[in-house]
Amino acid sequence: MSDVPPNSDPVANGGGGKDDQTELFIAVAALVLSVLAFVVSILQALQQYYSSARGYSSCGPTVIGKWAAFRHRRFLWSEFRFEVEFLTPVIFIARPSNTRGPMGSTAQSKITVLDGSEESYKGACVLGEEEKKKEDSRKMAEPGRVHTADNEAATWLDLLMAVQTMEVDSRRWQEKVLSRYEGGDHETEGSSVEWPPKVAGGHSLTVCIQRKKKSWDTLPENVTKPYATTTIAHMVELSAMLGIYWIVWNREDDRYLGQGNGFILSGSNVEGLGLTFAIQKKGPTIWGAHRLVPHYLVKELCFGFCPTTFRLPEEKSSAEESRGIGSLQFSSMEEIGETLVVLGLNARNVNYFRDTETKARYDHLFPITFEILGMLGVVFQIKGTVFRTLPNPTVFRWDPKSFDLLALLGEFRKALAGIKPAAGAQPFNISSHLDAVLVAFEEWKAMPEDSAPEKATSTPPAAATGADIEAQKGNSTVTQRRWPLPKTFSVMTAATLKTQGTTATQGGVDKPVPPRATYTPAIFSALHAAIEACDAHLNPLANREANSLLRVVLRAHIQAVLSMVNPTAAGINVTSSVTPATTEVAVDGAPTIEDLDAASDKKHELLMAMYFKRVRPEVLSKAHAKSTGSTQAAGDIWDALIFRMLCWLVLHHFHEKDVQIGHKSDVFESRMPVYVT
Repeated sequence: MSDVPPNSDPVANGGGGKDDQTELFIAVAALVLSVLAFVVSILQALQQYYSSARGYSSCGPTVIGKWAAFRHRRFLWSEFRFEVEFLTPVIFIARPSNTRGPMGSTAQSKITVLDGSEESYKGACVLGEEEKKKEDSRKMAEPGRVHTADNEAATWLDLLMAVQTMEVDSRRWQEKVLSRYEGGDHETEGSSVEWPPKVAGGHSLTVCIQRKKKSWDTLPENVTKPYATTTIAHMVELSAMLGIYWIVWNREDDRYLGQGNGFILSGSNVEGLGLTFAIQKKGPTIWGAHRLVPHYLVKELCFGFCPTTFRLPEEKSSAEESRGIGSLQFSSMEEIGETLVVLGLNARNVNYFRDTETKARYDHLFPITFEILGMLGVVFQIKGTVFRTLPNPTVFRWDPKSFDLLALLGEFRKALAGIKPAAGAQPFNISSHLDAVLVAFEEWKAMPEDSAPEKATSTPPAAATGADIEAQKGNSTVTQRRWPLPKTFSVMTAATLKTQGTTATQGGVDKPVPPRATYTPAIFSALHAAIEACDAHLNPLANREANSLLRVVLRAHIQAVLSMVNPTAAGINVTSSVTPATTEVAVDGAPTIEDLDAASDKKHELLMAMYFKRVRPEVLSKAHAKSTGSTQAAGDIWDALIFRMLCWLVLHHFHEKDVQIGHKSDVFESRMPVYVT
């Protein structure tokens, strides 16, 4: 019998297996498509979540450089979306020893001092010198590159880089300058000059930063880049450190514009954020002699204030408190008038500045406000450094091209030699310090241009040859030497200076003195020693009382000079002025301000003649009438004030275009936040 069932169909059984296989293929394909759709849905969901992280691309390396390493996304479970967080700098000005910044003093708010060191480059997250060169080379090699600024980058990166470059370049320049004077006899018998002079406190004004965490959610809609944070006061100080002077300062309309040293700094109000600044590079930047003196008190000059030698050590400056003799104000004509009130001047002289309709004159060869600065201002130049530039705290321009302070020193030396001390009096000895200053400048001028001191000969200057040199040989304390000169007078005799006058400008050396010259350590030492000697004699801290002889002489001098340059308004006789109360008489026919204006080559001689023939007798007369001090003592004080003023102005320097505008004194120490895009 057959085993095959009678109803079985082999063909039909084989077709059913094929159907099962087809269904399997369909099921697999459906599964694949379902998985793919699921993956796409997941990716779309992730894309939606990641797209919720607004601003992530705006915190990239092309915008904020190395600071992009701190950006990250943080998922907010409560809102089921991502938030972008990043770090930006908080910029402030402080001493390098400061341990507490705007963000506190915790470990998370570490302070980075921008001093140009490798550590500060890392802390500031800016490109180092080699990295910057490679980056610039890479950008220059890009095909089709347009040589314009990278507008997508945050400008505060350029700001941080500029500060680092300032520190590096200026310190290198200083080392180069000081190295020029190495070699030779650094110590000379009878000399008190240290080689190099020790740094008294060093740099005390530095730019610092702290890192602050921000969220893109908190940025206004119209802000497309992370911004740095600072204050309006620190912005003013920082701009001065970079060599930027203000040409627009309008707080009513929130318009600000500064430029200088290759930078343009503009500020305006951004809706939803506040006052915002942007810095741009417009040309080459030169440091060195342009570097601001890194002294902490220089901050006050940026706002039109000047700390004086009358300031007590425990006194602190404040914008809210009324200022006295310890801190003078010069940022506007009204504030200059207030300063004269503090100094005790009468209403007529005060109104020269308060009343703009008087059309008064405020200068002779330079503005009178700089006289007050030189007589009373603290010394900002730091011993052991060669930086001299200061912010101009006054509303008047400083134009050294129109006069020569060294010529004035020489004429002061000649005029001083004609003053006879009272019988039995021991006058304050200015001559030795004055001679030291003039000699230091004379040897500096005699030195070949850009030559190392060790290559220079030990031959004295042309103005000190012949009989003068022979006369010096008899002095056992004088040795032929090279740089630096001692503070004691050695190469030229006092007799030579008395007869030749300003040897620094009239001697055999015909090299002009550059207005922004790099002084030698000998010059700096001589100027510091001269000012210190004047301060020791004047003793300002012991003469803070309004009726002290120093204060009487000071205000009498300012009144006399204002009357001298405004003879018509003062109602004085410009041909004669007799002062019978003193032993000195103003000479008839002494030079007038009209003579000074008409002079060209003899203007320095005329100004000193006006001072010694008109101003000095008037000062002594008033001092004799209002103080119990002797005429000799008043004369010594006046001589010391004039000498200090000249030395102070020689020691420091101001940018020709820098003036006070817009009442910046109102924002001194202000903590109003501003932003740098």
